Amino acid sequence: MQKEIETKDPYQTRRLWEESHKPPNVSIHLDETTIDKFKAGYEEDISFQTHASDPAQEKDSWKAIDRFFKDEKGLLFFRDADFHARLCVPKSMQPSVMKEAHESAFESAHAGPEKLWSALSKKFYWPRMKKDVVRFCVTCDVCQKTKPSNFNRYGKLSPHSIPSQPYESVSLDLIVNLPWSEGFNAILVTVDRLTKHAQFIPTTTGLTAEGFASLFVKHIACKFGLPTSIICDRDPRWTSEFWRSVAKQLQTEMLISSARHPQHDGQTEIVNRQLETMLRAYVAEDKGSWSVWVPLLEHAYNKRVHASTGASPYLLLLGFEPRSPLDFLHDSTSDSSKTISRSTQSDRFVKTLGMHRESARRAIARAQVSQAKSYNKDRRTINFEAGDLILINPHSLEWVESRGEGAKLVQKWIGPFEIQQRINENTYRVRLGDNYPGNPVFNIQHLRRYIQSPREFGDRAALPELRALKPAREEYEVESIIGHKYDKKKRSTVYLIRWVGFGPSHDSWQTTRDLRNAPELLNEYRKRVGLN
Repeated sequence: MQKEIETKDPYQTRRLWEESHKPPNVSIHLDETTIDKFKAGYEEDISFQTHASDPAQEKDSWKAIDRFFKDEKGLLFFRDADFHARLCVPKSMQPSVMKEAHESAFESAHAGPEKLWSALSKKFYWPRMKKDVVRFCVTCDVCQKTKPSNFNRYGKLSPHSIPSQPYESVSLDLIVNLPWSEGFNAILVTVDRLTKHAQFIPTTTGLTAEGFASLFVKHIACKFGLPTSIICDRDPRWTSEFWRSVAKQLQTEMLISSARHPQHDGQTEIVNRQLETMLRAYVAEDKGSWSVWVPLLEHAYNKRVHASTGASPYLLLLGFEPRSPLDFLHDSTSDSSKTISRSTQSDRFVKTLGMHRESARRAIARAQVSQAKSYNKDRRTINFEAGDLILINPHSLEWVESRGEGAKLVQKWIGPFEIQQRINENTYRVRLGDNYPGNPVFNIQHLRRYIQSPREFGDRAALPELRALKPAREEYEVESIIGHKYDKKKRSTVYLIRWVGFGPSHDSWQTTRDLRNAPELLNEYRKRVGLN
């Protein structure tokens, strides 16, 4: 613990030794209670016990620099290599010092480990200080929930198995937030994963599981049979209730089930974007006419050659391209083909269709390898076990503060929650509790490991628990109305509500209909701010 002084000039060496043994002028402004805590902590901390009782050791060696010394109040100091005096902090006081520096808005304002270490190491000292500072920062509840992740995102792409025949596996998704058109405000998009054949089915966002079952039976089961695999998002409509409705409509008592993959589906998302792009080109003058264009755009989409298969969905599904007005300008059917027997034509058709589909499967496999290589380049693998604590990206949950004004200032992660079940390497079931009534199944890319603060760090700052957008209870009591704005999507005025028993962090925007049980408060507010 001591540093030897070596110079060529013995007189200079002696002067340095004398300077090193002079206690630096330090000024510590602590109350008597805190000073007593420091002194008591020195006696209990084995790292400082010896130095606290006899700070100057090896006094017989005039070349030795005394690293430790006491001031007149009995506080122990450590002299670093630059002769700076740093206050020694016993183990019992270390959490308080780190807490003061880390959580104070005036000091480091929840800075990272390096910045906190830089601030503390100039003034304080204890053994393994940097290691403790890092642990303190990475276990901070506020930091974990408010800071974006600088690490590579979790979850590598695991391509789905390639189907062997059309409509063996389908992906489903909804395009929502559309203007009303002929009684519809959404589009159900279905895509066959082998041929890429798509169906664009006008529907409504209020459709129940039974309603979706009707669309499924009409547009998929009755046309192409029941798929063995469905890839969809985490929409709660895709539950056992959906399959019971399908069985009921097919008038069968046999248990119908299918492998459901509740995860991000890039294929259908790409089709959604293409459909939205096509719609914009035709509904600019009348956005409420989109449902009229959907059947025509579905036909146009299925005539296009798909990049991953090298053929059009129609060719792979039907074995031919449906005739279009352009075909009447040039009939490509040769006279020689008309003389071939029907049996020969049939054999050739089946063989050609099989070749096209096999070629499509090989092309899809090559595309999947390329996509996985590109996707996984900046990804890392991580496994969660049942019982692990995690945080969830707020965009995956509907909660009050994630919408409207101030959305930029919401925390980056919500939780902690407990892992309930590992479904596959990229999908987990999370125990959300009653406060979040949504679907509990999440893709790993929306999760982040939560590190609990050790008991030795004591009580620390933590963000308050947030309330779901759809409350667990049927009704909350309105305390006051504190603001209003015009919601373009809802085309009406919404009001910012303060709830009885909740603070400002739980304020939420509600419609006039939501406030039907508080007419007096609503009328009083409208009168006060001059709303008609």
